Amino acid sequence: MVKKIIDYMLIGILLLATSCTRGSEDYAEEDYGKLFPFKGIDKPKLSYEDQVIQLGNPDAPVTDYVYPGVEIADNVREYTVTLTCSYTEVDLLGQLVPDNDISSRYTVRYISPDKKLQVIASSRRDDTATTFLANGKEHKLSFTARSGYPMYICVNGVGPRGSSIRAAISAVSEDGLTIVKPLTVNQHQNEEGIDKIKSPFCGYIILP
Repeated sequence: MVKKIIDYMLIGILLLATSCTRGSEDYAEEDYGKLFPFKGIDKPKLSYEDQVIQLGNPDAPVTDYVYPGVEIADNVREYTVTLTCSYTEVDLLGQLVPDNDISSRYTVRYISPDKKLQVIASSRRDDTATTFLANGKEHKLSFTARSGYPMYICVNGVGPRGSSIRAAISAVSEDGLTIVKPLTVNQHQNEEGIDKIKSPFCGYIILP
């Protein structure tokens, strides 16, 4: 009698196990290619923490200019380079001085894609200038450059008390994989009379 009960229990366990187990044919085949498509190997982003700012002499004359860029043949990237700059000179009442009456002699230098040094000046009497600024108005330009281009800016000059000069240059890679450190200058002249800005700047970064 006990043996029959044990036999019935074993048969019941086997039937239960069989009813709960699904064959492999009961499962739909997963398309792992669609679920996890291969997007290629991730390209590393070039961090600006690895980019070195090369410093130059802000007092060097234009005639001393030598192109500081390099030739890069592999993994060449294209960039949109943007330069913005402005200066401000006001009278005793805080009003903008007309461009023809200013005494500021500020300059912003940059390098164009054709490797030439360009000079943007506040004074119309600056014979080295290729472009002139309007008092209190921002000047902005953009152009395309490639790897090896020196993203260069040089800001210097003199002005009366209360005047200022601002400039910034930045670059964005077309592939979105490179973050370039912008170069920014913001100087105010706070000494009596006409004096030189305290911290003229000249430097560049070679675009990777």
